[in-house]
Amino acid sequence: MVAFNQASGEAQKSSLNQYQYKMGDNVLRLVGDIVPRYIYWIQGENDKNIPVECLSFDRNKEAFTNIEKDWVRDFFPDLKCSWAYVMQGIDLETGEVKIINLKKKLLQQIINLSKEGLGDPTDPETGYAA
Repeated sequence: MVAFNQASGEAQKSSLNQYQYKMGDNVLRLVGDIVPRYIYWIQGENDKNIPVECLSFDRNKEAFTNIEKDWVRDFFPDLKCSWAYVMQGIDLETGEVKIINLKKKLLQQIINLSKEGLGDPTDPETGYAA
């Protein structure tokens, strides 16, 4: 409930601050944990692909449990969901914390670099910009 004198008369809008990849070098400082997920990439306004969660995938179990109905398949039967990850990162150009969408191949390259001696990029003391 909102007191009458505190009502604004309209919905409060907010959005996630997502990192937008650009051509050339993209320099980020990855922080925090990784969220595994399966997502559909649906084309939205201005030709931007919007990630939509595959609800039949349980990210805690990293498996398809099919407990929730996957509504995207009803509306877009030709689309297939794909493995992806999301985490937080610091955009070193702006200093802002942003949501970083990582497709499987990109995260795999970062993991391979960490195994080759660079270590965990998210470590607060020994981490590095990716």
